[in-house]
Amino acid sequence: MISIIICHRNIELLNAIKKSIKTTVGVPYELIIIDNTNNHHSIFSAYNEGVKKANYNIVCFAHEDILFYTDNWGEKVLKHFEDPQVGMIGVLGGMAQSVIPSAWWFNNYFAKSARNYLMRNAEKKDGKLYHYCSNPFRDTDKSEVVIIDGLWFCIRKSLFDHISFNEKTFSGFHLYDADISMQVLQHKKNYVVHDILIEHIWCGSISEDFYNDLIIFTSKWKSYLPVLTGKVESKYMDYYNWHALRSLILEMKTKSFSRKAIRDILKMCYPVAKEKLNSKWFRSYFFLSRFIGYANANRIFYRAEKLSGFCKVPDYTREEYKTVPSF
Repeated sequence: MISIIICHRNIELLNAIKKSIKTTVGVPYELIIIDNTNNHHSIFSAYNEGVKKANYNIVCFAHEDILFYTDNWGEKVLKHFEDPQVGMIGVLGGMAQSVIPSAWWFNNYFAKSARNYLMRNAEKKDGKLYHYCSNPFRDTDKSEVVIIDGLWFCIRKSLFDHISFNEKTFSGFHLYDADISMQVLQHKKNYVVHDILIEHIWCGSISEDFYNDLIIFTSKWKSYLPVLTGKVESKYMDYYNWHALRSLILEMKTKSFSRKAIRDILKMCYPVAKEKLNSKWFRSYFFLSRFIGYANANRIFYRAEKLSGFCKVPDYTREEYKTVPSF
């Protein structure tokens, strides 16, 4: 039996996911809807309220803009938690987290993340549904990760005697997933599972607030960072720090952060990356960026890294998904 918590804001999406759950879950469950149509809650307070109401040993947290494509997925969830080292499971996540403020998906560049989900291509707007799948270590049923994405995840209820969604540090709708992932890691392990398939209907963009909260998150956990899973080589973090920094700066540029904010991040993080790996390649990237801009430098360096094999993005699979269930 599982408890499923949803922070609700859109009635059409809520009705769709309720129908999807009922059709596919395959085990007894309770649905806990936290009404946030008036925006009274942050995601942190909404989920904490849901946990207080949960009666079952496994608690699932779901965005309301998802649909389930796996029959009897509830049985699979319970099966995964039979492994005593499992504390949290999801369908997307990164295998390393740097002391440089960085989103988990920055790991995609080096094939150090695990993914198993469906989404439509918002850029092409062709209506096609794609299966995004990555399992870099060819794990059988689940891959160990550090951070799990908040799209959908499940946690042992007993862990909430020691953890909670941090309403004191965060107040919005970002980094709740990364923060709770780090909390769970102090007690158990986190995994992306490969036997549960979910569609994410979302087609938005990441806001400036996300990157502000990302800096706060990194500051909170700095004494525990960096952290990576056992299968990731220790030297990975040396060059990943550089990639995390350039990715962060590019995102800050895209979101129109002030020059001062960007200078402050560079002043704080550049020496950290350089101390771990004094790379001429990455130093020249930042040097060149001053003259041609970060976007142009990215195009040049990313192309060279893909051609050389340094970038591992081609290791990921994106295939059109044509078997669509009728909910």
